[in-house]
Amino acid sequence: MNELERKKALNRNIKVISAVILALFMGIMGYMLYFHGVLAEEIAAKPGNVREQAKRNEILRGAIFDRNGKVLTYSERQADNTQKRIYQGAEAFAQVLGYEQRNTVTGLEYALDDILTKDEFVFDFSKEGFLEMLKDPSSILNRTKEGNSVVTTLDQELQWRAYDLLGDELGEKGAIVAMNPKTGEILAMVNRPSYDPNGLKENYASLNEKQYDDGVFLNTAARGSYAPGSTYKIITLLAALEKLDGIEERTFKDNGYLDVNVGKDLPNVNGTIHGNIKLKEAFAVSSNVVFGTLAIELGGESLAEVAERFGFNKEQSFPFLNMSTSKAPKYPKNEDGALAASGVGQTGVSASPLQMAMLASAIANDGNLMTPMMVNSVLKYDGTQKEKFEPKLYNTVADTETAQTVKTYMKNNVDSSRNETMKALAKLRGAGKTGTAQDFYQKTDGTKIDVVNSWFVGFAPYEDPEIAVAVVILDGGSGGGKAASIATELMRWYTDNR
Repeated sequence: MNELERKKALNRNIKVISAVILALFMGIMGYMLYFHGVLAEEIAAKPGNVREQAKRNEILRGAIFDRNGKVLTYSERQADNTQKRIYQGAEAFAQVLGYEQRNTVTGLEYALDDILTKDEFVFDFSKEGFLEMLKDPSSILNRTKEGNSVVTTLDQELQWRAYDLLGDELGEKGAIVAMNPKTGEILAMVNRPSYDPNGLKENYASLNEKQYDDGVFLNTAARGSYAPGSTYKIITLLAALEKLDGIEERTFKDNGYLDVNVGKDLPNVNGTIHGNIKLKEAFAVSSNVVFGTLAIELGGESLAEVAERFGFNKEQSFPFLNMSTSKAPKYPKNEDGALAASGVGQTGVSASPLQMAMLASAIANDGNLMTPMMVNSVLKYDGTQKEKFEPKLYNTVADTETAQTVKTYMKNNVDSSRNETMKALAKLRGAGKTGTAQDFYQKTDGTKIDVVNSWFVGFAPYEDPEIAVAVVILDGGSGGGKAASIATELMRWYTDNR
């Protein structure tokens, strides 16, 4: 090998070794940056890590906004360098937003915790920055120390209005969910009784004594479980339209009660006799006899199959939102008493207000049920958008023609009613279904009392629905009373102002 070839070989070896060294250096630097930028936070957040709270406190927790940019919750840095969380939504937003206190985080605050406590950083690739990096790899990261913020789907004014329409006493207390049926966006989610999270530190012990149905911490709008009563007849109606030929032309004989072989006979409310009626009228007068009869003919499996399209009998967890499992039992035909009662939303049937709002939304949206969503976007510390969440289809619950038939039945319920509330809703071109549900109420001391819950589900306007609502009032009586009145007021305000 001559001198020239030896030099070329030496240069080649030097380049290979240099490349290897550079690759190792870059790998070590990359890992160090990854450790400081990602792993360090994960390690600090592990339970039992004594530095957890100190690490969390380094980043100012991000704000939560309503859909129109109004601040619902934000954090302020205190003189002692700690943070104070300010809940501007106060009682009206308490259960849906939750709270952040010491080691406890609940509600939307919990679901968004990683986002709200995540800050931004940029790399400093200047000459001075590179030299400093050789001494301290973490110095290349310039951190903002301000967490991301979140824009929710909630409408602050609608939420406050819904909260004001409810009271804290039995016969007034309850829950409300309002949604955009076309997108699945939750516009309002309200519970009463409630509490002010700004005074939680002082009042936590006394508030925590209120458990069961008197509890204030549970988001009953999403995680409560109630017999839906006659609002469930929407599902029985849909099943009958799909599975029973000629059902709309058929005439039913309603003598005031349905005689069954096993279990309790099923009466109409107040034992009212409706005589010979067709399906549309039976839905309008909410005949238990007709819909109990339909449930027996359909069978528990068929009824449950339709209900499950809406999410019944399924453990559901949506982005940043958990809800209780709604129940649609599958009684066999030889248990005709229970089967008939289940067809009118009693005896084993249970649902959350959110589930019933989803039901109304799907019908309003011509059979397309959108995934419920609570968050529209994530913002960086400087207000620029970091991430946007788009509406998604959850399920097609019915073909367009059948869904529109159910819509016309719900519109007829309103138009044909002599109830003053329904007359007001008719002026809004609204549609809906009332429910008067026999249920029980569990008091703080654990005792149970029988109640009649007032339900209403509906949407407006009929031709181009903008809002769907579910309202339940505990021991509120007839669904055509308090629940329908609140729903009508909410839909009126929303269609007038939005």
